[in-house]
Amino acid sequence: MTTFTTNELATRVLKDLGLVAAEETPSDADLTWAVETCESEVQMLSAKGIPVWNGSEVEVPQEYLTVLSRRIGLAVAPSFGLMSLADAQQAMPLADADLRILGMTPGTGTTMQAEYF
Repeated sequence: MTTFTTNELATRVLKDLGLVAAEETPSDADLTWAVETCESEVQMLSAKGIPVWNGSEVEVPQEYLTVLSRRIGLAVAPSFGLMSLADAQQAMPLADADLRILGMTPGTGTTMQAEYF
């Protein structure tokens, strides 16, 4: 399974927002700031009860990369003047919904056994 580091996720966020061209490397200051935002947003998502992939906050599975990048991009965009904070906060629940879908455990179709006391 392909995974991505927090630095790679942060770089993807900056590229998805158009702040860094596809072939460019972000400046150290922008990358540091984006990594801090990524780490903070992952903690906030966890606090909201949105499952965080495999419990690792170091490696991001490929299936989360673009969805998580878009969600974190909403947290980054106001700082670069790309959108207002109000607009970003209004869009975040929609992005959160996609992350919840990725975190869902698929049904097995079997009946669960339980003991009642």
